[in-house]
Amino acid sequence: MSAQHRTQVLRAYRELLGLVRRLPEQQRSVQRAEARAALRLHAAEADEAKRQDLFKQLAAKISFLRAVTPRRPGEVSSIGAGHYVLRGGQLVEGSGETSGTRAADGSMPLEDARQRHSQLMKRQFFGREPPRYNPGSF
Repeated sequence: MSAQHRTQVLRAYRELLGLVRRLPEQQRSVQRAEARAALRLHAAEADEAKRQDLFKQLAAKISFLRAVTPRRPGEVSSIGAGHYVLRGGQLVEGSGETSGTRAADGSMPLEDARQRHSQLMKRQFFGREPPRYNPGSF
């Protein structure tokens, strides 16, 4: 097993255990034991295709538990999609602009905010002018 695959599996396993902790008490011990047994059973799997298949099953189980258990505020997944930003032409994991560039807090002039909004709307409509806003059409 490659070190990278092992790291992915352990990260996913930790997330699975975190999601299991949010289940009702009568289901927790059963789900935890099932996850532990499956991980130990397949720990020495040599076939790369089989390992990837097992990892997909683990990710599917995590996705299911994420859907049926309530999410805590600010919680992020350790597998799957993250935040990726282009900075200086390089793809960087992280987050976009957060503070210091908002019209609402007064740090950005209103005209700059309107221009930025216009740019974002054009981007959303693939470079074309967006349709005019008509509040009576709703």
